[in-house]
Amino acid sequence: MSKNLLKTLVSVIAAISLVIGLSACNKEESKPASNSEKTEKEIKSADSQKGEALKNNIKLSSIRGTVRNEVQFTVSDLKPNSSAELIWNEVDGKYNVKGVYEVIGPEFTEKDVTLVKGTSNANGVWEGSFKVPEGFGGDYTIYVKEDNKKVGQTAYTVDPTFVMTPTSGPVGTEITVKVEGLGWSTYMRNWQLTYDNKYTGLVTAISTNGTAEAKFRAAGTPGKHAIRLRTGYLGMQYINYLQSPYPDKPAPDFMFEITGEEAVAKNYVEPAPTAADGGVKMPELKNKSGVEVALNKTEGEVGEAVNMTAKGLPKDKKVDIVWNTMKGSRVSGLGFSETSAKLQTVTTNSEGGFTYEFKVPDDLGGSPHRIDLKVGNEVYGQGYLRILPSIVKYSPTSGPVGTKIQITIKGGGWTEFDNAYYLTYDNAYTGYL
Repeated sequence: MSKNLLKTLVSVIAAISLVIGLSACNKEESKPASNSEKTEKEIKSADSQKGEALKNNIKLSSIRGTVRNEVQFTVSDLKPNSSAELIWNEVDGKYNVKGVYEVIGPEFTEKDVTLVKGTSNANGVWEGSFKVPEGFGGDYTIYVKEDNKKVGQTAYTVDPTFVMTPTSGPVGTEITVKVEGLGWSTYMRNWQLTYDNKYTGLVTAISTNGTAEAKFRAAGTPGKHAIRLRTGYLGMQYINYLQSPYPDKPAPDFMFEITGEEAVAKNYVEPAPTAADGGVKMPELKNKSGVEVALNKTEGEVGEAVNMTAKGLPKDKKVDIVWNTMKGSRVSGLGFSETSAKLQTVTTNSEGGFTYEFKVPDDLGGSPHRIDLKVGNEVYGQGYLRILPSIVKYSPTSGPVGTKIQITIKGGGWTEFDNAYYLTYDNAYTGYL
């Protein structure tokens, strides 16, 4: 291949990338621009189409800040001695999950909330202060309401904040980066974290409304290690952020120093976190009238002992305890379907109850499994049991460069969220399993 042809190919690839990037950016900016990006004339023109133009009668002590900042305000051109209130446009985020396994994407709803209420003076002027609400960052419109009608507006920008703790420790130290005020727009909700210029993972706060904690472990040789966060909606950091669509946003850099002490990390699985918004909503269990089914634990690792008790069933009857799971593949195009297997058959006592102890089956993790209690072909009671991931094997723990390391886990899931575990080596993304 000639050098000229190679240059042409590179140019074509660069041009295609630019077009794709511009298309993505244009798609993101297809929503109405924030008031901070409009002129007063444009605001009045847009609002006049809806009715009476809103006044530019709100003056703030600052036009940008972070959550919980106190802002002084002065509102003019109000009716003398009239009641008024400042309105903030609050955003609430969540993930749209179809069924219990298919992640459709993020969803956001907006609603007006009152920041503060007050009364104008004899000259129609109202002064006071408010605190920036905790929630998503980004550009907001603040309205003033009089007689239950919006009569004025201004703009305010909420910037994200980033705090890292601790700043030093031995290899394996858990490092936490707490962020507040992350945005909800496509560009501002995805922040990529690198460790020593190696991609480690994504920080976002969609279902926790702008607040999140990223946790990872110190890795590498003794000395200082660079940690960087940048926005990057395409999956990686936007390096030349000064030429990005939002060059005025924070660009946090941290330094963690690894000390020469003994490593603190052990081979273990972190506890499952509490899901935002309560997590996936499982179908309601169906028990016949008077039937009660209880398990001494609702989740556990493969092989853990579980105790099940039931009462209210038919007396002196055989009960099949049926384990339900999923089988299938996304690659085949046939998807997944439910399948079941009998764990055990027990006999109820003279009062219609039983106690059954079993081990957590070697099966899929992720969404809880439904357990059916069947008398004949009829289901009388149900329960849920979730399988947690566990490390079965990690070997060897040392060796020369090139040594093959084998990691075996159990309790991996089948849903779009649970079916891929991502591996980092010294905080550098390596691949998934």
